[in-house]
Amino acid sequence: MNHEHKTRAEYRRHLEEEIEKDTLHNSSDGFDHRPPYIHHHKNGFKWVWRIVGIICVLLFLAGGYEYHQLHNTAKGVFTNGDGKVDKKLAEGKPVSVLAMGTDVGALDRGNSGGNTDTLEVITVNPKKQSITMTSIPRDTLVRVNTSKGADYVKINAAYSIGGPKQTVKQVEELLGIPIDYYAVVNMGVLKKVVNAVGGVDVDNPFAFDYEGHHFPKGKQHLNGNNALKYSRMRYDDPNNDYGRQKRQQQIMSDVIHKFKKSGSVSAINKILAAVKDGVKTDIPLDSISVLYGNYRPAMNNVKTYHFKGKNATIDGVSFQIASPKEINRVSKLIRTQLGLDPITVDNYETRMYRMQKSYDGYNHTDFVLPNHAEYNVAGSGKTTNSSVTDQSTYGTKYNNY
Repeated sequence: MNHEHKTRAEYRRHLEEEIEKDTLHNSSDGFDHRPPYIHHHKNGFKWVWRIVGIICVLLFLAGGYEYHQLHNTAKGVFTNGDGKVDKKLAEGKPVSVLAMGTDVGALDRGNSGGNTDTLEVITVNPKKQSITMTSIPRDTLVRVNTSKGADYVKINAAYSIGGPKQTVKQVEELLGIPIDYYAVVNMGVLKKVVNAVGGVDVDNPFAFDYEGHHFPKGKQHLNGNNALKYSRMRYDDPNNDYGRQKRQQQIMSDVIHKFKKSGSVSAINKILAAVKDGVKTDIPLDSISVLYGNYRPAMNNVKTYHFKGKNATIDGVSFQIASPKEINRVSKLIRTQLGLDPITVDNYETRMYRMQKSYDGYNHTDFVLPNHAEYNVAGSGKTTNSSVTDQSTYGTKYNNY
């Protein structure tokens, strides 16, 4: 398959055809799927969006099997429970997990103190035997309620404002979805996870050099260090982020394949031991005894999706703006996977978008905040009934879901 593309130019044409097919296929939902201009972050963490999700999926599924052998290892990762198994987990219902990648250091520092570098909404549906992972751009504009008033910030800043719970609240509000659990992942564990499954096998579409390592064209086995290098390269790829995402997905798929193939206590314990100092989740420890049996079939089908923002500039700062059409597209995708009916999302973000006079995210990227508010200055904009309304119906565990 990859061997048919002997040059980067041929490979680029091949990927462009694939992307065009995906766009035409997805356009049947009535939403705007024009590819946005891609904003490249200067930090080194955007490349792990997908891999962070994989760690959390493996953690979520790594329970139950010979419970007593795993308990001591798992208790450093999972939340201490009350002795009861979560009813939703016990019944094997679809669940959602928000994975947050951070590099703030030790995760026991109140689970706050910095911004998130990655955000991934993971759904696990055992009945459909499927997992979906949807990445959210860290620069997506959201409105956060604070004690000083409304604050307009990038969604990755929600973590520094109120920790993982605030981040969960903002993702729920943005997409009109319920989040059942969260997992905070320190970036330092990524290499360990790949090594814990014995490395990964990839099929490289063209040869390239990156960070002192040569990656030849074709099939090859990579350890944790080189797998992360393989996933990071962007500028030498003819399709930039699209090409990089393809390589990330290769790594992700093989990690799942290796874990699923072994499915042993030894493999589970290796992964938990690798991440125990770098992952915290509110999944109750008492519930892990049912996770493996009820949710392992979901590993049969893993799909990855992207929440696509549009470029914007606010007070000289670069943002990604979620259009109402894109918000509703992703909301429908996630809610369907969770067995929920689609809704029309009407929130702060959709209203701010509709307020714009000239912004289009392509030729005109200046984005105006409501009531002369300033970016990252809590309470700087005065609330009026015409611009925003109370947020009490958003950002909570939606009872009507």
